[in-house]
Amino acid sequence: MRSLLQFGLFRAALCVSLPTFLPAATLEKLEPSKMIEVSTEIVRGKVLYCAGTYRPPVIWTNCEIVVSERLKGSGGARVLVSIPGGSASGIRQSYSGAPTLERDKEYLFFLWQGKSGLKQIVGLCQGLLTIVKDDKGNLVAFRNKVDERMVDSSGREVADVAFRQRLDALRTSIKGRVQ
Repeated sequence: MRSLLQFGLFRAALCVSLPTFLPAATLEKLEPSKMIEVSTEIVRGKVLYCAGTYRPPVIWTNCEIVVSERLKGSGGARVLVSIPGGSASGIRQSYSGAPTLERDKEYLFFLWQGKSGLKQIVGLCQGLLTIVKDDKGNLVAFRNKVDERMVDSSGREVADVAFRQRLDALRTSIKGRVQ
């Protein structure tokens, strides 16, 4: 009995310490032109709600977005976006590079739909831009610098930079590449 208890404590200690030994995610750096190209949809909208669901072996956070503008692709007034990680059934998973969405906040989403049928954000946090007004009242789309390790398409390590652009200029760029 004592050895089983010791083994259980060892296993618990290993599980607690193991995540510190796991490597962080490596993301391929995606330029805006590449994100536009690979996106099946690009939408502007606000987060209505988010809820976790377990689709073994991954927990997904599914967020319903009320679409205010569609820049690429077709669809309805709402879209369900799935992000790896979150909480469901008493289990919590996290994924490096996965963004966190806030309810009632406005974003620009670069989305793709894979074989699973889930609509996901292109390049994880790279394909999610927050929409705010600047001091002149112009809408601006931005994201902070990504802290995860990044490589270019050939596998060389590269640095990320924050992204910030007026929404009207970004809209023009997207429409020019889509047509």
